[in-house]
Amino acid sequence: MRAEADGFSLIEVMVALAIFGLAAVALIRLQGVGLASAASLSDRQHAAIVARNQALEAMLAATAPTPAQGRERAGLRDWPWRRSVAPGPDPGTLLIRVDVVADSGQVIARDSLLWSRP
Repeated sequence: MRAEADGFSLIEVMVALAIFGLAAVALIRLQGVGLASAASLSDRQHAAIVARNQALEAMLAATAPTPAQGRERAGLRDWPWRRSVAPGPDPGTLLIRVDVVADSGQVIARDSLLWSRP
């Protein structure tokens, strides 16, 4: 039996460790991206809830909706929103559009509903 055939060489072990190290780094980065995506998705969900709430409040009001803006608390923060009103597709209807905006002015969520005279 030859002594050199017993086990792995130092080069083989180093290559195997390098491959394992690259795989471990990739998995750690993937976990970080997953956590960031989950936080972003949670923010978007809260913003969508605010947009729907404001659109429904305007639609269910006793008077015709008007443009407005304000803040509503959802989750752990206050969300700024803007409501615009435009003529709808049919006579006597109005299109209510609510945008929830980030501090940078970027629209995070948007909801639209159609209002008609009772």
